[in-house]
Amino acid sequence: MAHAETRLAFDGVTVDFGATRALEDISFEVQPGEIVGLLGHNGAGKSTLFNVTTGVIGASAGSFTVDGTHIAGKLTPGQAADLGITVIHQEPALAPNMTVLDNLFLARRAPSRAERAEKAREALSMVGANLPLDMPVEALGLGERQLVDLARGLLSGEMKVLMLDEPTAALGKAETESLHRLIQDFAARGVSVLYVSHRLPDILEVCTRIVVLRGGKLVVDGAATEFTPAKLAEALVPDLRSLDFTHVEAGAEILRTEIADQPVRARAGEVVGLFGMAGGEQFELAAKLAGASAHAHEYTLSGTAARFKTPSQAIRRGVFFVPPDRDTEGLVAGETGIDNVMLPWYGKGSSRGWWVSANSGAEIYERARQSLDIRGPGGDAAVSQFSGGNRQKHLLARWLYPATPTLLILAQPTQGVDVGAKLDIVEAAREAAHAGAAVIVASSESDEIASMCDRAYTLLGDQMLEVPRSSSFNEDLLASLLTLAEHAHA
Repeated sequence: MAHAETRLAFDGVTVDFGATRALEDISFEVQPGEIVGLLGHNGAGKSTLFNVTTGVIGASAGSFTVDGTHIAGKLTPGQAADLGITVIHQEPALAPNMTVLDNLFLARRAPSRAERAEKAREALSMVGANLPLDMPVEALGLGERQLVDLARGLLSGEMKVLMLDEPTAALGKAETESLHRLIQDFAARGVSVLYVSHRLPDILEVCTRIVVLRGGKLVVDGAATEFTPAKLAEALVPDLRSLDFTHVEAGAEILRTEIADQPVRARAGEVVGLFGMAGGEQFELAAKLAGASAHAHEYTLSGTAARFKTPSQAIRRGVFFVPPDRDTEGLVAGETGIDNVMLPWYGKGSSRGWWVSANSGAEIYERARQSLDIRGPGGDAAVSQFSGGNRQKHLLARWLYPATPTLLILAQPTQGVDVGAKLDIVEAAREAAHAGAAVIVASSESDEIASMCDRAYTLLGDQMLEVPRSSSFNEDLLASLLTLAEHAHA
């Protein structure tokens, strides 16, 4: 039973998908002005709870209330909006070829253009966005698109509940801080906030309370001040393991190239980082090495010259690439999990001369699934039905199990995945190195590099610094980037 001032209350919410129970007897309350971090392993039920609240799906049992309005059946998304529920996704659902103004009033009764413009400017002002109303949304950055999505929620009426699903996954530090200030401003006005993120520092920075789901059940509910990052990670994954970076047995040189007249090397058995700014040179270099750039890059691969104009040329030499955007650059949403893993390896024309049949492909997939702890529906389900971390594991499985990489290049491989999935991916990368591959990790997140790599190169413009692993590796990475920035402006 919700208290008199409760804004949002879940009472025994249970969701079944066939024989799979996604949520079981979820009950908790959110008061006006609270910022609740909703955390859990990929597949823990966070998205399912969001979908129930926003009218995407109905609960199998239980109910919830919004400001005392009792919801026992399935809402429509329109009814959810009328109740004051606004959801902001990692990638806002906007029409890219339409203007900011048209997106704000999409599927709404339209007053005159002058009235629309006035209301639009007012809503954008409330979220701190000074954007031209006639600008196409596709010309905006991700942070700006999120603000447009948030302003659209304000235009629906009084915002009572704000639900954020991985809003900072692709944002830089400044954009993240700006969004956090905005969230706190809304909370100060009495809006209740549910915030899903795998970036634990973000959660601890802005949230007042932490709720953790595990296996569809609520297992932790406490004040944010009770948690440190380590304690929060332990709450998410009780059997969290740590990795040992002290015994790297590097073998033959796999990769050798030059950046800013300095050598960049990676040997068999090593995991080497390429670190830099968001959207920085490290990602372009990773794409060039894998033949995924319009500009080919000549380098030495296992002692032989290499210059790949296409990914298929790189694949034939054992150079495999996991791109930064798994859903638009890596996976085929409508295809099955099995076919997504086996896609480059089917048929006699496969890139390195191997032939993988449907039967052998299914066997390889099951081995990959067990090794990477892929969770979710069966391999014959569309890959889009898997959670984000498990989709990322499918992409990694493609380049680890049907064939053995010589050079494995990973661009932000743990972005947007939870602690448990991240550790599975880190271990898989290090196992590939142990089996004789050289592994390159390109990232703009210093903690991602620090969690995976034996050493790193920091890139900024035409400058580079090598950063050895140490007890202060994370801090050293950030300091090296600052040093390069200071040199660039000297």
